[in-house]
Amino acid sequence: MYRQIIGYVPSTVIPALVSVLMIYAYTRLLSPEAFGSYSYVFSAVLVLQTSLFYALPIALMRFFPAAYLAGRQFGLLKEAYTVFYGMALAIVAIGVGASFVLPLPPEYRVAAWLAMPMLLFRSLVQLNQAVNRSANLMRRFNTIEGLHSLLGFGLGIVALFVIGHGPEAIILGLTLAAVFCSAFDVKLLVSPFRRNAGSLDRAELVKLIEYAWPLVAVAATSMILQSSDRFLIGSIGGAGMLGIYAVAYNLVERPTTLICSSISTATFPLVVQVLEHQGRQAARVQAGRNGIALLAVALPACVGLALTADYIAASLVGPDFRQGVAALIPIMSFTALARGLRAHFIDHAFHLSGRPLLMLWTYGPATVANIALNLYVVPRYGMMGAAWMALVCQGATVVGGWFLGTSLFPIWLPLGQVGMCILASVPMGAALLLIRFPLDWAGLSAAISMGGAIYLVSAAVLDVGGVRSIGLKAIRTRHLGKIPALLE
Repeated sequence: MYRQIIGYVPSTVIPALVSVLMIYAYTRLLSPEAFGSYSYVFSAVLVLQTSLFYALPIALMRFFPAAYLAGRQFGLLKEAYTVFYGMALAIVAIGVGASFVLPLPPEYRVAAWLAMPMLLFRSLVQLNQAVNRSANLMRRFNTIEGLHSLLGFGLGIVALFVIGHGPEAIILGLTLAAVFCSAFDVKLLVSPFRRNAGSLDRAELVKLIEYAWPLVAVAATSMILQSSDRFLIGSIGGAGMLGIYAVAYNLVERPTTLICSSISTATFPLVVQVLEHQGRQAARVQAGRNGIALLAVALPACVGLALTADYIAASLVGPDFRQGVAALIPIMSFTALARGLRAHFIDHAFHLSGRPLLMLWTYGPATVANIALNLYVVPRYGMMGAAWMALVCQGATVVGGWFLGTSLFPIWLPLGQVGMCILASVPMGAALLLIRFPLDWAGLSAAISMGGAIYLVSAAVLDVGGVRSIGLKAIRTRHLGKIPALLE
């Protein structure tokens, strides 16, 4: 597990660095209003992408190990990509029809038209990467993730200077990057037409769809819970307030999501393979180990973000954004921790039990409550009220999801290791509170270096996640061996 987590580090580090560069550049090239307009359109794309296309990659990863054991992995790919292309055609038809019925305001028209191909090609990259994850094609996965991030940023900057400083420039850059990276896996794109995949197995296709469709409802509800505050702020508070809120959200959400997804990139396929090969008991133990690995990385990252908010705002954000961003980051950091634990650990219990639709029993009420509360607090307390409501509602999904999820698939979780993760973060937090540095790049680097070093020492002393014993074993081992490529 740790070998795979370390192996996927490039797919985490590169996008995280790029996301920081994007914020640094865009908050200086765009006004809060322009950044808010971009965020409004991009958030809509993320809601649609997650709602419509999140389920298919998850279903593919769930069934890939069994399909490989049965020698029909290419048949599974044929079914998955057939479903994707059918959904894409339906979305294009609906989008074109809706554009004539519901004409968009002129300032959003170009960005909205560009958003449609961005939605489809980003979703296609996501599906390709699910195959690469399931097949343990680590180098290919890392390469595509890095290219996708770097090209999206680079082409977006070029477009800003070529076609103007509006939201459509950034979206154009992201679209072109997604088109290029989807073509990187052209062999996967032609899966429905490969002869060695055989004819389309309708029974397996129905099985795939039956597993995936409940995830669509869950993903849509979860994404509305995550994004409704931004839509309400943009509608009630205005584009300027949304711009500041979106910058703070991106500074927290992108690195924490990348950290959490990098852990689950290695751990979710692993626990599925354990379930298929060794049975339910071994899988529940492995799932618990996955959770500790996630907490050991995500908790100090979120604590560090919260306690370095003023350094981050002073160094990375344009002057018009700084004060609001510094105030929002601490709240959003713990919201991101709750969201990461829920999506990348607790929700695995529902997937492993084969009953993902039951996640709606926690996501649904939290979504309704979040929208209702924001309708009250945003007009009165603005973006700070929305941030606190997001924390409360995400925290509620963690508690509710744990009790319901473990009743379906009883994940083994060592409470002693949970305590060690928390305890190891205390010295880091104390040092960041007591020792202050200048509010500039040097101060930010010093705070990150000091906090990271203190946490690493604490984690090693307390043997968080068995890291000390694993390190000693790695020293004695001359080589780690190669990860098999299951598609060879």
